[in-house]
Amino acid sequence: MLTYRTAQPADARLYFDWANDPDTRQQSFNSAPISLETHTAWFTRKLVDPNALLLIFSNEVGQPVGQVRFERTPIADMPDEIIIGISVDSRQRGKGLASQLIQQACAICQKRWDAVTIHAYIKSENQASVRAFQRAGFKLSGESGKFGDSGQATLGQQRPCLLYVKTL
Repeated sequence: MLTYRTAQPADARLYFDWANDPDTRQQSFNSAPISLETHTAWFTRKLVDPNALLLIFSNEVGQPVGQVRFERTPIADMPDEIIIGISVDSRQRGKGLASQLIQQACAICQKRWDAVTIHAYIKSENQASVRAFQRAGFKLSGESGKFGDSGQATLGQQRPCLLYVKTL
């Protein structure tokens, strides 16, 4: 069984290492490595942001196995958009943990923000994430240009990403 806790200032380096993992960078919409200075500033802001929820999940022996992040954007006269992001420690991949992290994290998100719709933006070639989100109950809503994959641009056109949603 996985346990979780909210991220703390001392977790900055752990998040940094996960964010800069080569496979994580490859599947991110901005695949450039992140500097420690940039990451530390971002992480410090997110820890105190009431519209961010950063969770760290650990296995039965207390070893951190991954993180799930939610970012909530209040939109006037409309339901808030809540975007989920996830990464699994490279040594823990292939064990089916991603869908478990997503399911548990979504329940935590719902407790924090009540009835919500969560959006997962995924590169179309990231089939591991597609499968994990599908197993966690997310449904394909369509394509989105919100985080278009400019690294796969053809003739200057951004390739849209997939949008998966789950309403709790």
